[in-house]
Amino acid sequence: MVSFSEQVSRASLAVYEAQLISAQAFVEAAIAGGARVLDLNLDAARTTLAAATVANNQLLSAKDPQELLQLSRAQSQLAIDRIGSYGRQAKDVAHETHENFSAVTKGEFAAAHQKFGELLQAVKEAPLPLVIPFNNFLKTPFSKPDEGYDKNKNRHAGN
Repeated sequence: MVSFSEQVSRASLAVYEAQLISAQAFVEAAIAGGARVLDLNLDAARTTLAAATVANNQLLSAKDPQELLQLSRAQSQLAIDRIGSYGRQAKDVAHETHENFSAVTKGEFAAAHQKFGELLQAVKEAPLPLVIPFNNFLKTPFSKPDEGYDKNKNRHAGN
């Protein structure tokens, strides 16, 4: 038969491992999103540089002010179109990253809930004399604030 302390130790270790796996999943999702943003920005920089080179060559080859004005308008419209395209792509990346985080959160929450349930089950199966000290240990961090609240509540209730 497995002792209570071994059961709690195993269940606690499982909860801890689930937290590590969860943190790793979040980091992987963040890195994937960051990589997509970096790729998008590098692509936008390359496109902008290439477009600027073409625009400069066209503007330098203009023969009169009228042609220069038309080329300038055309290049401005192309720049606006590139900005709009970049915005749509950035929105898509943000949406995909959000979906990835949501999926990771749902999966990890379910796994953590299961592991915590196993820990509670181990505590429930323990004999009562073993659970009382464990329960008191869990209450210790919260006992002082509760006492202060109770004292304050009783003092104001007497007024």
